Amino acid sequence: MAADTRDSKSTKESSGSSATVSPAEKSFETFNYPATPENRNSLAGANPNLLAGKHTEPGIVDALKTIKLEDFKEVHKKPCTREGFLTGIGAAFATGGVRAIFGGLYPWPRHFPPSMLTEPAPIFTACSWAVGAFAFGSFAMHEYCQRKRKREKEGMQRVTAALLEKQKIKEEKKREETRKARRNAKEEVNR
Repeated sequence: MAADTRDSKSTKESSGSSATVSPAEKSFETFNYPATPENRNSLAGANPNLLAGKHTEPGIVDALKTIKLEDFKEVHKKPCTREGFLTGIGAAFATGGVRAIFGGLYPWPRHFPPSMLTEPAPIFTACSWAVGAFAFGSFAMHEYCQRKRKREKEGMQRVTAALLEKQKIKEEKKREETRKARRNAKEEVNR
């Protein structure tokens, strides 16, 4: 059995030679927690910087630092993302195209020239509708796919539980048959 490494650390720290301990040997508690808590009423395991008021709220820059280029390179590997993007692209193309071609009737008063009433919608408006349709279609399909996967997973768990139950019943029947065979064999020997 492996020795407890915490005992050796506590002896090194108590002897005052903690400066010679390599960072690989230090535990999480050595780096982040004081030997005695400043406030005995604080939560166990709380960060002392947070208790001392030294903690700053994470900002946008901190959030942007967590984003990696690999996240964007592998977004298509996430479940339901492909279906969501394809549905969003289709919805954007259809909505933007229909809005650009057929949706250009403006509800203006009659004193405008008739040609202005039947002009197609401006490209900017059609593009705005397309972007909105892409966002809504992608989100809706992604959520639908996630719920479908969740239902499928729950169904698989139910089937697995039923199969395990059937297997358990079969094993119990087999044990019972083995017991009966043993009893019959014992009775035959005793006669």
